[in-house]
Amino acid sequence: MRKTLLGLSVLFALSGCARDANQPLEVWSNFNQTKLETQLGENQALAVFYRQSEVQGAATNIYVDGNYQVSLLPNAYSAVAVCADKHLFSTSFSSNQKFGNRTQGASYTLPVGDIAYVKVLQTPNGQLYLERVERSVAEQEIANLPKENHTLSRVPNATNCQPPVVIAAIAVDSSALFAFDKYGYNDILPTGRAKLENFMEHVKTLNVSHIVVGGHTDSLGSDSYNQVLSEKRANSVKQQLQQVGITAPVHAIGYGKKEPVVTNCGGLFGAAKNQCNLPNRRVEVTVYGTK
Repeated sequence: MRKTLLGLSVLFALSGCARDANQPLEVWSNFNQTKLETQLGENQALAVFYRQSEVQGAATNIYVDGNYQVSLLPNAYSAVAVCADKHLFSTSFSSNQKFGNRTQGASYTLPVGDIAYVKVLQTPNGQLYLERVERSVAEQEIANLPKENHTLSRVPNATNCQPPVVIAAIAVDSSALFAFDKYGYNDILPTGRAKLENFMEHVKTLNVSHIVVGGHTDSLGSDSYNQVLSEKRANSVKQQLQQVGITAPVHAIGYGKKEPVVTNCGGLFGAAKNQCNLPNRRVEVTVYGTK
């Protein structure tokens, strides 16, 4: 009698563990139909990445400063809070054959409270690139997109963003700032001078610790030429800031062609390539301090 009861107990236990052979071991929920949360903590900015259906291929991995954020599927978005500073965003197709692209991408400076909408796009030859999109356009494009939530972000948690952080920033492309191939203080165009002066009047009202002026070029020309040109232009803008009464320390840095904001100009030629590269030929003024 005791053996019979034991046998029945084992049978019931095995029956409780049994499952349909067609049932998956785990059930994943790739998407969550939720509204974008834009509430930010102290000294934070927000990066929102999204992909629409026109990008063909596997999931697109997104990296922030080399740290994995998400593998975006078509028609989905992902958002991550970051400390208000300069960040490198990069992307590549998901693959089990090689590591993802963590080093070649677009560099953006995000001030406190800024929301950067970054879209995954594709060149005609299939190469991925990232493009920052105006807020009004991006909000419409992601309005009905779900949040992707099936992967775990490795981006460091931005819960302890210590000042000084970026509290204001401006980028002026060279066509509005300098005449062609010019870099001197007296070569700054009236439109660029006025834009800088208006920006600096605002900066005078902020609690500033220091300012970084970064000169940038496009990828055309030699590394050495672009490095020298970017340094000269950064120093000219530094001189302009000091002329308008900025007393905080100003550091001028030439980045040459190392930090583009547009990376999809490689397949273009002539006037089209020149126009595509325009955002890369710029001077950025980044203001650090406390809010």
